[in-house]
Parts: sequence; structure tokens; C-alpha cells
Amino acid sequence: MSRQRSALAVASAGIGVVGTAYGMARYGYGLLLPDIRRDLGLSTAVLGTIAAGSYAAYLIGSLAVGALAGRVALRVLVLIGGAFGVTGMVLAGLSTGPAMLAAGMLVAGVSAAFALPPFTDAVEACLAPGRRARTLASISSGTGWGVALAAPIAVAAGSSWRSAWLAFAVIGVIATAWAVRVLPAGGRARAGATGPRLRPSWFVCPRSGPLLAGALLVGLGASLYWTFAVDFLVTGGALDGSSARLFLVLVGVASIAGIGAGDLVERLGSRLAFATLCWALGLSLALLALAPGMPALAVVSGALFGGAYNLLVAIQCLWSVRVFADRPGTGVAAAMFVMGGGLLIGPLAAGPLAGVAGMQAIFAGAAVLFALTALLAPRERVTVTAPAGC
Repeated sequence: MSRQRSALAVASAGIGVVGTAYGMARYGYGLLLPDIRRDLGLSTAVLGTIAAGSYAAYLIGSLAVGALAGRVALRVLVLIGGAFGVTGMVLAGLSTGPAMLAAGMLVAGVSAAFALPPFTDAVEACLAPGRRARTLASISSGTGWGVALAAPIAVAAGSSWRSAWLAFAVIGVIATAWAVRVLPAGGRARAGATGPRLRPSWFVCPRSGPLLAGALLVGLGASLYWTFAVDFLVTGGALDGSSARLFLVLVGVASIAGIGAGDLVERLGSRLAFATLCWALGLSLALLALAPGMPALAVVSGALFGGAYNLLVAIQCLWSVRVFADRPGTGVAAAMFVMGGGLLIGPLAAGPLAGVAGMQAIFAGAAVLFALTALLAPRERVTVTAPAGC
């Protein structure tokens, strides 16, 4: 692939695609969940099952993109992901009942799997080594940009949650078109990325074990926040519907801090940075559990979660590139697949458990889970340029 693409062009295209795939196609569901619940009369268990369906589709998409990375043009991968995201959001926007909504979330869930891996390879192939870490971290922060943009749209739509989905779809078309323009038609991962055979031992080995285990636990804990936080704050009386959406603006704006992941690793080292962010996420969930009694804690929780989550995901992307240096796009897809497993388990388990223990206890349990995840911090220096491999 030509190295004539600028870091700004690649970063902006990646932020747009990640923002729509994650911040809208995936996390837009949690943003609009209170109105969906009220309009369609759905229980927490049903809402959790719909969310889990989206994450299951993400897992399938991750398998596909992991196999295709390095073999199919990056522009084609992005186009496939964009088509799934836009189609799913249109289906949600036109839905008249839970079945069509679930179908939309299922289709939209695939899009997120195609968002990060192509840009991991694009950063590797297009940019000089000194620009890679910060550009990749910027792209992974796209979730925050997407959520920050989606929340005001949801506020403007009010109870017309279907209109919000259609607006998200329009943004998805624009973001995909820009990314297709930026990425060259024939661009693929660098030549060496097609070298190793994709065996189970390539994915799971002593070097990748902590990375993949951490990705699973991060996905599990984060899925509870993204799916149920707004609904929990509304039903618990901490915030009204409009305030809860503005709460997600705060989460989204804070998530943009993920741009600084590379600098954070340089300053603190990858091990301390990873552990600190896990503790911060645990604290954010603990504060969320207490928010119905003290609404001000919701603000602190949202800011803490937004900043820490995207920084942690960015570090995991950099870590994936380090561990799977011979096929970075496929390696990131592998880590995101495992994280998707946690994202799938979280809503599925939380729905039934909420009827027994309550969401407050579930958030508190997730806080403990994040604290334990800190034990899986990388023991090696995490960079985008250093060679590694299992």
C-alpha cells in the first residue's frame, strides 16, 4: 500500500468508521433503551437478549474479518462493515416490534467487527513508525466521538427513537464513503502479514494468554455499562430521560481521551497504565451502583468510565499489534473477538440476574471484576513497531 496517505486522513477515516460502528450501531441501543423499553413494553431480560444478539453477530463478524484481513482489500473490508451498520440501523429505524428491532441489532452488530482491523493494517502500511501509535490510539477513540455525537441526536429526537436510528444511518453512509475514499482500492496488509498459518496455537499461546483473558473480562464488564447504565439511572430516579442522554454525551467526550493512550503508555509503562485503567473502570461501576441514592456520582462515574474505557481499549489494540506483529489486523480481530465474547455474556447473564439480585448488585460485581483484571496487565513493553509473535 502506498505510504502517501497522511496520518490525519487515515485517523479521520478510522474515527468516522469506528464512531458509527461502535458509538452508534452498537452502543446506540443502550442510549435509546429507556424509550425502546417504554414504547415496546419489553422486560430487562428481553432487552438483554437483543443486546446479546448484536454481540453474537459481532463474534461472527470477527471470525470473518480475521480470516479476510491481509487477503481482501482494506477498502472492501470497510465497505462491508459500513453496509452492515447502515442496513442494521435502518432496520431498527423502521422497526414496528421487537423482532424487527432484534434483526436490526443483529445486522448492525457485524459492522463493529470490521471497524478496527482494517485501520490497524492501514496504519501499519501507510504511516511512518513514529506516527503509528498515536494514530491507532486516535482511531480507537472513535467510539467516544460516535457516542458524543449520537447522544445530542437522541435528545433532539426525544421519544422518537426510530428517527434517531435513521439519523445514525445517514452518518454511517457519510463515514463509510469518506473511509472508502481515503483507503486505496488495492490496499492490503503488508506482505508479511499473510505468512503464518492461522492455527489455534497462533492465537492462543503464552504471550497472548493475558491479552485475551483481559479482553474477555473487559468486554464482560463494559457491556453492562454500555447496555444498562442509562436505563438504570432512569428507572432508579437518578436522572430523567433527557439528562440520561446528556450523561452519555459526557461518557462520549471523556472517551475521546483514548487518543492519549500511546502517550500514557510512554509515561507510565504499559503494565502500570493497564492496571490503573482497570481500577478506574472498577471505580466507575461502583459509583454507578451508588448513583440512584446520590445522582452527582453519575457524573463522576460517566467521566471516569468514558476516559478509562477507551484508553484501555486503545492499549489493548497496541498490545495486540505487539503480540501478533506478523499479522496485526488479524491479531486485533482476535482480541476483539474474545472481547466480543465478554460483551455477549454480560447482557445475557445480567437480564435474568437482575430479577434476582438487582442491577445495583450486578454493577458492584462488575467493579470487582475490573479490579481483578488489573492482574493481567502486560509484562512487556507495548509499542506498534517492535516485532513479536508467539
